Amino acid sequence: MTRSVSATEAKAKLSDLMKWAVKTGDDVIIQSRGYPQVVIVPYKEYEELRQLKERARRAAIIAELQQIAREVQAQNEDLSYEQAEALADEITRAAIDQLEAKGKIRFERSDAA
Repeated sequence: MTRSVSATEAKAKLSDLMKWAVKTGDDVIIQSRGYPQVVIVPYKEYEELRQLKERARRAAIIAELQQIAREVQAQNEDLSYEQAEALADEITRAAIDQLEAKGKIRFERSDAA
């Protein structure tokens, strides 16, 4: 069962509220002037929340990338396989050059490049 306390009460009883949250697994909502401001949650629950947020963030990024891929594919339907390969090589080389310039990678080019 969630518990609500004022900021003043939370300040006076922080240790007890922490123990209660850990023992019961419930949240403690801390209010200021009658409005919820922060919540004390058991650390395990916090970690689960962080993982869920990270999964949601990754899913949103993947969905965005898939949409971009669909848009790029639609724009480039008229490219031949060879043209697409050449474009992919050009983009890859540009990305490698940027990473190399930033010192993120070391890349040795073969004589064929």
